[in-house]
Amino acid sequence: MDVFVAYSIPIQGLKYGVHHFQYSVDKAFYSHFEGSPVEDGEVQFKLQLDKRSDMFLLDFELEGSVGADCDRCTAPIRLPVADQRQLVVKYGDADGEAEDEVVFISREAPNLNVAKYLYEFTVLALPIINAYEGCALENPPPCNFEVLKMLQQSENQLDNPGWDALKNFKENP
Repeated sequence: MDVFVAYSIPIQGLKYGVHHFQYSVDKAFYSHFEGSPVEDGEVQFKLQLDKRSDMFLLDFELEGSVGADCDRCTAPIRLPVADQRQLVVKYGDADGEAEDEVVFISREAPNLNVAKYLYEFTVLALPIINAYEGCALENPPPCNFEVLKMLQQSENQLDNPGWDALKNFKENP
């Protein structure tokens, strides 16, 4: 049985116009993608599908959180993610070929499975740095204060007058 059958939209019997779908994906969903940067997540998707005679316009809106290790203090955190993406699905000869945000499917395709796009859009919503400003406002904060204290101490050690004298030595030969 296909584990992603719940993410298939029956497009053959779908009337022209706008249709709304909602999906909630979690750790079990992400576990099916090998080598995924998302191992644990709880993300809700709102999908607006506009069926037209020659194409489908899919507007995805996602919001949720993924598990990650903080890049500042290495503590496990729930990293908030939110994004909006659009995908254009056109009828074409080649099934599954894609270019940028355009996907081609066969006119005879009975379903459109969006699982792959739910995964890809989650990964694209991940920030470059695994940290967020609101973590200090959480009660209790998830921070590893021992690591932050050591980082603060090492920063203070770099600001000593000996280094400043060496900097001046290079500037004044």
